[in-house]
Amino acid sequence: MSRGESSGQRLARVESTTTLSVVWSIGRGGMVRIKVKNAATTVTNLYAHIRLTTLSMLVAIVVFASPPSARAIDLLNDNITFSPFNLEVRKYVNMPAGSNNIISMTTRSGDSRLYVTTQEGKIYVINQRANGVGLSTVWFDMATTGVSLDGFSGQLGLQSTAFHPDFDKPETPGYGKFYTTMMRSHPDDTSNLFYLGDTPHGTGAPDSVLTEWTFNHDTGQVDPNSYRELYRVNLPVSDHQIKQARFNPYAKPGDDDYGLLYVTHGDSNVQHSPDAYPQRPGNALGKMLRIDPLQAGTDPYTIPATNPFVDTPRPDVLKEIYAFGFRNPHNFSFNPDDQGNVRILVGDIGRANIEEVNLVVPGGNYGWPLREGTFVSSQNPDNTPNSGYYDGVSAIPANEANLNLDYIYPVAQFDHNNNTDSTPINTPYAGMAISSGFVIQNGSDPNLDGQLIFANLAFSDGNVYQASFDEMLGAKISLEPGDLPSSLSQAELHRLRLALDHDNNPDTAPQIHDDFMSLINNFGRTDTRFGEGVFGEMYISSKTNGVIYLVTNSVPLLGDYNKNHVVDAADYVVWRNSLGETGYHLAADGNGNGVVDGADYEVWKTNFGEVWTGSGSGLGASNDNYLQTVPEPTLLALICGVSLALVASGRQFCRQSIVARLPSR
Repeated sequence: MSRGESSGQRLARVESTTTLSVVWSIGRGGMVRIKVKNAATTVTNLYAHIRLTTLSMLVAIVVFASPPSARAIDLLNDNITFSPFNLEVRKYVNMPAGSNNIISMTTRSGDSRLYVTTQEGKIYVINQRANGVGLSTVWFDMATTGVSLDGFSGQLGLQSTAFHPDFDKPETPGYGKFYTTMMRSHPDDTSNLFYLGDTPHGTGAPDSVLTEWTFNHDTGQVDPNSYRELYRVNLPVSDHQIKQARFNPYAKPGDDDYGLLYVTHGDSNVQHSPDAYPQRPGNALGKMLRIDPLQAGTDPYTIPATNPFVDTPRPDVLKEIYAFGFRNPHNFSFNPDDQGNVRILVGDIGRANIEEVNLVVPGGNYGWPLREGTFVSSQNPDNTPNSGYYDGVSAIPANEANLNLDYIYPVAQFDHNNNTDSTPINTPYAGMAISSGFVIQNGSDPNLDGQLIFANLAFSDGNVYQASFDEMLGAKISLEPGDLPSSLSQAELHRLRLALDHDNNPDTAPQIHDDFMSLINNFGRTDTRFGEGVFGEMYISSKTNGVIYLVTNSVPLLGDYNKNHVVDAADYVVWRNSLGETGYHLAADGNGNGVVDGADYEVWKTNFGEVWTGSGSGLGASNDNYLQTVPEPTLLALICGVSLALVASGRQFCRQSIVARLPSR
């Protein structure tokens, strides 16, 4: 993007300039540069030109060097090694029979429990028993509403659940509201339905649907008649459909992002995506959308004034678009940086070569189908020349920075060669598909601090990876005029072994597994998903065996409000200074109910003196197993400790003042 240029201006420039350039790969040894010399040519027309078999529009072939020499068929020559530490996991809950297809996990405000969405159409809440093992209870069953799903296997069925941040706040428009993404059958009569975008409906394809429901807090049940559709999306091909819906959990009332819903959608196309829908601005395919989902009069939702394309005068541009150019943006997460800015990381499933982690920039173009990772994508059909693994991509042209393409490249990526480097050239699909997690930064295991955890969910290997959040934020992911493609950079990846506490007894040695496929003892798809609890702890699920695992070394020490791995008087100071705050992941919210209050003081007092030794407290294991504990402190000990902490922080208070500030026992 040119400096000082808005997203709307760039969109107008890209689609309305007299000469519009697009790089089109014809193999590893060169590329075709196509110029469309017609000011009225739109993106839609442009890609119709690209699909022409004739070369009558060819004006130049720019030959450029292949990527640096690599080991045989190792596209990135990345040689990803194991980290010296493990993810420590144990079974947390077995889902009931008939609800194995765990598709997403989430939380809601005012509740510390985990909510689990299954493709079969049920949402479960997980209550933790005294032994630290979870118990699943049906919270909502779509079957009770008469709303039907178009199957529940593969990419069908219920897909995700998102609770409005005002879900537990009476007398607000969002009270009791939650949203689901799902697949439903395409009806014969669509006259009373709202379809977002201009995509055609493919024969036999279902519809992607975003819906709203209302929970009745008085009855404790979802109103079965509250179903409301916000929009549907026509699918040209039944593949890569609607994905995840999420609110920014760190946004507070009054923030621009508060109450805005983000939704991702795949490209709904055959593998080489010849229609290039993700690059067209008039549809939802290959996009991340952002809306205010609450109904406004007759409008099913509204478009935020801060969306990147909201001011474009063009009627063919969806103002709902937040970012575009994705293939299958499966999972995404909100992650605050050191300055408090919330960064969105999205895992985008590749075609035959590269799995991507992308840092979302408002209005950003992530390149698909013309780019796959840091390569030019050939877009040739499977099993044809110059397609598949290795041969289906080529190097970015040396002059790309001067072509005004403005692609944003991944902050992390891995290729489709498997662990033995034996993926044959031209392989259409080698069993790789990224499942992206979130950045752990909750004061748990120092080895995990600031690390994004993600995995391969498909059948090749089940590898689990980590990448540094700081390295991703520091990666160079776009080209300014004069830059060479070699200046692009990504975070370094490492693999993680999994240490399974197979008997829920930390006194016995864990079972060590090189990947998740080995852990679940199934050498088909692992179908892993990641979930984040209200304390920032990590859960990993598998559709293959219907089990949710807790990553025990991601569990923080409850009461450790300053995240220094010991509960001491300094944590009281954090609690006192945070008293009355509301929101998500609050430093001193010891019981996870979204407000810092007297109950969080009790959490601190109960855990006073405990030291984090490897697996946190209060969630996945008893304190006796995982913590060095000391007797509950006397009031005098608490007063003395708090006094020292206050003095050390430069606050001089008399003993009487301290006593007055402590809640009564």
